[in-house]
Amino acid sequence: MWVRVELWNIDLDTRSQLRVAGEAVCQIADLFCDRSSYLFEELLSRAVKDEPIMADDAFDRYVRQSMVVDFDQFIEPLPSLPRKNPEQTKNGNAIVGAIDKEVLIKALEQESLLSFEEELEQAISNAHTENVSAWIEAIAHYIRSNFSPMRLIDLQTALPLPIVEIWLGLLLGDFKLEQRGSFYDSNEIWIS
Repeated sequence: MWVRVELWNIDLDTRSQLRVAGEAVCQIADLFCDRSSYLFEELLSRAVKDEPIMADDAFDRYVRQSMVVDFDQFIEPLPSLPRKNPEQTKNGNAIVGAIDKEVLIKALEQESLLSFEEELEQAISNAHTENVSAWIEAIAHYIRSNFSPMRLIDLQTALPLPIVEIWLGLLLGDFKLEQRGSFYDSNEIWIS
């Protein structure tokens, strides 16, 4: 429409050009108003509860539902991990070996089965073979004869006891344990 208006205005004087251009703008605005009114009426006529009816897939091309990113090109392969050499058996005496099924069944049949009372008595007798009071006395004697407080690692190197027996003696005896330093630093456990 603007192209036609410009073609008509070529031969007119300035005042006439402005009048024709003004009328053209009014007509274009009226056309735009009529067209938008028609579209709004169409939307309102189809509306349910004052909302336009839209197809289920109306926004699918505008809304992203999922996304997949392939990061394989950014991941370096792991270097080969060090492998531990298999342990060699000492003097060819292996603890584990294949046993014939029938030999195993005969050995199990020959083994005497203990009753519940006998198993309980055997467990209690094993428990009483541990001499916790001797462990506590050894720890107390060493602490009295040396400087107190002392580190657990120093006590462990001085006493000829396994660390389990030292810990049980410390926990069951009347010893004060203090953690100095970080939680995982076992060198900073002090005993008094």
